[in-house]
Amino acid sequence: MTELKLAIIYGEISTKHQLIMQRAEGVFDSVLAAPVDGLKMVHNGNGHEVVYKGTDLTEFDAVYIRTDDADKAFSEHLSEVLEKEGVATQAEKDTYAYESNKFYSMKILRESGVDVPDSVYTLSPDTAVEAAESLEYPVIMKTIGGGGGDGVMRAPSESELKPVMDTMKAFEQDICLQEFLEEGSTDFRVLVIGDFVAAYKRSNEDEDEWRSNFSSGGNVSSAELDPETRDAALKAAASTGFDICGCDVVQTASGPEVLEVNGSFGIRERYNELVGEDVAFRIVDRMHELAVQNGGK
Repeated sequence: MTELKLAIIYGEISTKHQLIMQRAEGVFDSVLAAPVDGLKMVHNGNGHEVVYKGTDLTEFDAVYIRTDDADKAFSEHLSEVLEKEGVATQAEKDTYAYESNKFYSMKILRESGVDVPDSVYTLSPDTAVEAAESLEYPVIMKTIGGGGGDGVMRAPSESELKPVMDTMKAFEQDICLQEFLEEGSTDFRVLVIGDFVAAYKRSNEDEDEWRSNFSSGGNVSSAELDPETRDAALKAAASTGFDICGCDVVQTASGPEVLEVNGSFGIRERYNELVGEDVAFRIVDRMHELAVQNGGK
């Protein structure tokens, strides 16, 4: 087989690309890391190019896209171009359109048979108040974009919901309301890397901080996945077009519900200890499998 080349495209939030590069250098013959703001896409008579410092990434066998929320529109177009040029990636062409809009992603998940929280998307503060009454307080308010717990708020009553909605409207920020399911501020981050599935539990003991994200001060601990939660995460990944992602899942009395699907999930040594695997290596190995399955360039 010809030499296989991997490019890692990273955004400002994805600071673990160096770790992924280290693992990739032992698996791929050539590895390049490129910041998303250093790329340019070119469409001309010769077809499509994705260029970084004179190097056309459409000539690579695989590209791992690890970008943050601000880059999702660019990533959407990027994944489509790479797919057309026969480059293996971990995301389908519509994936970032789903990920960039939390309400849209909830819609896609539910239409695919994945249980998700009841959600409402509205531009009107008054309509939001009406919707919150049907969802029942407390409700979760999420900006349509955002990650790592940013843009996520909880309103225990109308008196706290209405001012936030008024402010968001003034700043032209769209808001998605969701029913509050994270009882006790405990949920699970389920990692899906091809057929490999592992998880750790997230919680927050701070009474004033209900978010369980590690970046918001949450704690992480080992977790055993039951078949139902595993299947829910796999279905969520498949329905949003991700081959590699993190799914936030909360257990309810009626079963697991998916809160969010994240293509640029955190990678830390602590997580490796909890799941018993080198997650960065798993990612790189899966990208190599996808490149081989794709037939190389």
